[in-house]
Amino acid sequence: METFHRDVENFKHSWPEVRYLDLIFPDLNAIPRGKRIAIEDAAKLGQGVYMPISNNSLNLQGAVVESAGLGQHSGERDHLCFPIAGTLRPSANPEVGQVMLTMLAEDGQSPCQFQARNRLGELVERLKARNKFPVIALELEFYLVDPSRDERGALQPPINPAHHQREAFCDIHRIDNLDDYAEFLRDLNEAAQQQGLNTSGAVAEAAPGQFEINFHHQGDVLAACDQVIYAKRLIKKVAHQHGFEATFMAKPYSHEAGSGMHLHTSVLDSEGNNRFSKANGEASAEFYASLNALLAMMPESMALLCPNINAYRRFSAEHLAPTHANWGENHRGVALRIPNSNSTNRRIEHRIAGADVNPYLLVTVVLAGLLHAEEYGAQHCPEPLSTAAAALPLRMSDALALLAKGDAFYPTLGPEFLALFLACKQSELAEFEHTVTSLEVDWMLHSA
Repeated sequence: METFHRDVENFKHSWPEVRYLDLIFPDLNAIPRGKRIAIEDAAKLGQGVYMPISNNSLNLQGAVVESAGLGQHSGERDHLCFPIAGTLRPSANPEVGQVMLTMLAEDGQSPCQFQARNRLGELVERLKARNKFPVIALELEFYLVDPSRDERGALQPPINPAHHQREAFCDIHRIDNLDDYAEFLRDLNEAAQQQGLNTSGAVAEAAPGQFEINFHHQGDVLAACDQVIYAKRLIKKVAHQHGFEATFMAKPYSHEAGSGMHLHTSVLDSEGNNRFSKANGEASAEFYASLNALLAMMPESMALLCPNINAYRRFSAEHLAPTHANWGENHRGVALRIPNSNSTNRRIEHRIAGADVNPYLLVTVVLAGLLHAEEYGAQHCPEPLSTAAAALPLRMSDALALLAKGDAFYPTLGPEFLALFLACKQSELAEFEHTVTSLEVDWMLHSA
């Protein structure tokens, strides 16, 4: 851990005002968990820090899901965690730095099988062994909302800081709308640069108060996911500083577009050639085989890509959220879009996941398709915009059932992780379904 000791000293020299360090451990829902220590104690992290393995089985409220088997029954054992190289950086709080942790298994040597980041890391190594080097770029949508709720307790769009009126109209990609939020976006972009986040700017999206932040393509897919964790944390903090709340709910408003996390991916060989293209510039057999694998695995992937019941409210042809496992060129209504590009940049845009997805699981789902492309082959790849495309499960219960009885992701995520994921998500769904909603009361109080 000599390298980390040097990183700490360099960090303290570059950011002398930092007094504390947040140790970040993304849980199953990609919510940052961990602890805050004094910056003077950072050097001790080279020896590791203990955290309970049950942190991998927390629900959205931060409670341990006992049915997952990592809680009280097993004694909530501590596991050794170490800082991840290259993740030490400042935060939106000038007095607080942050670093990402990885957890080891009980043997203190191998990666913990219940941490999503570790499962993705193992998949990346398997791809490299096959001379496949994925390159990805992520697009993250989010809403700014008013911190106060309306008279029924629902979310409402923010007050435009330039015109002092509540946002109410869809105004896609309007540049002037970015000017209205210039101070928020300036502070966000400056802080993102300070943190070394690989972002390329923001655009106004399809609904009042909705924005999208884009990340550049990069070959370090684990770092790309780490940056999403940091970016969400940053966006929420900067939004609060400007009098807003930021939400990554997949569907915060019933009648507006949802928020997604789209993933662009290509795969290179060891010499940097795009394996999706032949030497003459045409699409390769591997390109079509990868499409075929991703489409075949897509129904089973829905539970992983849409981990919360709110995520399924997003799917609607009206809002270009696909409902079938289909693909097409330069078409935003499909699940797998092939953007306009030359042969060097030929890529696949995966458009299923909501903004609430765990980025490590999103990337794992897509890279699993690249890993198993040869098994599916290119000869049976469906036609673009096929009307025979398989329907996707659009209810959380159906998606979880399909994942539970399927086997598409056992080779990459493993049975232990899948059992953990299913237990946690089935528990959350059961709690939601046992809750009496205000809509039920409105409908049934006097009519039943």
